[in-house]
Amino acid sequence: MSTPPVSIEKGADLTDAASAAGIERLRALADDLTRAYAPNTQRAWRADWRTWVAFCVQTGAPTWPATVEGLRAFLEDAIARGRKRATLNRYLSTLSSMHRLADLPWPLDSQAGRLMWQGVRRQVDERQTQATGLTIDRLDAVIDSLDVRELRAARDAALLATAYDTMARASELVRLEIPDVSGEPDDSARVLIRRSKTDQEGKGALLYLSPASWQRVQHWIAVAGLTEGPLFRAVPRAKVPKAAGALTERDVSRIFKARVGAAGLDVDKISAHSTRVGPAQDLLAEGYGLPEIQQQGRWKNPQMVVRYGERIQSGRSAMARFRGSPRPKRSGA
Repeated sequence: MSTPPVSIEKGADLTDAASAAGIERLRALADDLTRAYAPNTQRAWRADWRTWVAFCVQTGAPTWPATVEGLRAFLEDAIARGRKRATLNRYLSTLSSMHRLADLPWPLDSQAGRLMWQGVRRQVDERQTQATGLTIDRLDAVIDSLDVRELRAARDAALLATAYDTMARASELVRLEIPDVSGEPDDSARVLIRRSKTDQEGKGALLYLSPASWQRVQHWIAVAGLTEGPLFRAVPRAKVPKAAGALTERDVSRIFKARVGAAGLDVDKISAHSTRVGPAQDLLAEGYGLPEIQQQGRWKNPQMVVRYGERIQSGRSAMARFRGSPRPKRSGA
């Protein structure tokens, strides 16, 4: 049997029968939870739960089930430590999921809980820090700076190009296998994303790869001597470097930041998400509609596309068109 997605650490409050029964219910559900939720989701649950339990152990707040006052103190402590609104939302989402899975009452379902959260969240801005977009001009500048005769540079050029064209998440990029990319008669290629954050059931998505990007991928495969297994792999620093195991999600962010910096561009807020933000901005700038971009990026709703493109959209607003267009002077009376 699998272990439950969270555990009660030593020192946590677990004094009543309902709490103990909740843990038993989670243990009974452990196998199904492991199959139903992505590893990243389970890791986030565990991290958030450890943060919550550590706070409860330190302050004496009830752990399981939580109380309105305990949650208030936890959230206000998180705000004092500089946590953003999105992090608070994630904490509550995790705790809510654990309570509901264990059939325990969730305090924010009560009127008192809703009022508490409404008051607390007014203390923090909802606006999130956005990753800097790797738009096509920036992407080309970074790739052009690479000497693809060198193995690591060949990999990074292929990785950057694939990430941009597919708008794939880092978790999707590192899971790609060589057979997941296949050529087409027009010299483009198709990339099969077998499973993703928004496709937990593995229906899959087939995404376009431009001829130029496909050439970069083929070059990387050839110089690395790959025939099967992970597409994007680590390249150890050795006298005779060769491809090793698959990259991690953290590697993707590190590579993007390093290559952008080496190309002489600003690395502030560059991350693995930059190749999702940048293409969305490029497509908006070229006049593609929100539904098309949402489908390409495989977002569940257009909210993220709107936020990524707000600077572009603000430049098309009524005031931008009014103030940005020359107009004849009005004759005086």
